Amino acid sequence: MVVREWTDSVRLRDPAPVGLRSLFLIGMGWDAHPSPSKSGEVVAAFAEAGWAVRRHASDHSDHDGESRATARHEDFEVRVYEGSGSGLVTLTGWTPVVYPEHRLGQPPFTLSTADGVLCDACHGWGVCLDCEGRPYGRYGRCWCAANNAGPGRCVECAGRGVHSPRAVPWKRPRQGPHGADAEGAPPPVTVEAGHDSHLSAFTDVAQRTCSCAEFRCFWRNSLRGEGDRLLSRFDGTCQGCGVRRAYAFTLPLP
Repeated sequence: MVVREWTDSVRLRDPAPVGLRSLFLIGMGWDAHPSPSKSGEVVAAFAEAGWAVRRHASDHSDHDGESRATARHEDFEVRVYEGSGSGLVTLTGWTPVVYPEHRLGQPPFTLSTADGVLCDACHGWGVCLDCEGRPYGRYGRCWCAANNAGPGRCVECAGRGVHSPRAVPWKRPRQGPHGADAEGAPPPVTVEAGHDSHLSAFTDVAQRTCSCAEFRCFWRNSLRGEGDRLLSRFDGTCQGCGVRRAYAFTLPLP
């Protein structure tokens, strides 16, 4: 199921965008109960089709059993993710940035592809936008103090283009439906009903926005049995304000 389609704008110094990247989010679900992983089959299909595949090590914090991989073909990239308990594989894909007027390179990140929170000073480019990465030019040294972080690098993010979620709350208001920050324990969550599958629950979550109005969020999910029902849970970090978000749903046993 195509869960969502959207675009990321790319900016330089001015608020008006200079380019756009297209993205999509697809969810692939099956029997609504914990089952063997299927992400390996998905990744193998990409490899057989000639895509360059890279599997990522999963951190083993509160999300044991996750599976992550990236498939790339020329400038097109897809992130493959499967949470704990299986039942759902998500594919997040994006195109290269298209510039209608300018000839510019590809930024390291746009809002939806940043593994963290996009730097609001350089908009993901990682370089000083006053000197465009060239601290010494025709008119002498750039007064952005770029040399404090390295030649032409963005001072705010030290050239990374992104901030980690835990570095953001001191810069931006702590927002979100639960008011928790990225460093604390998972936010409390009210268990909801009304869905008959893990995929249906995910489709609902992907349409919801944070209280800062941003919908982009790296959702991590789990599915587990809980007595006479299933519990489908989604956790993520808002890519706008860095707050942790969480939702949980009860599902009927098959």
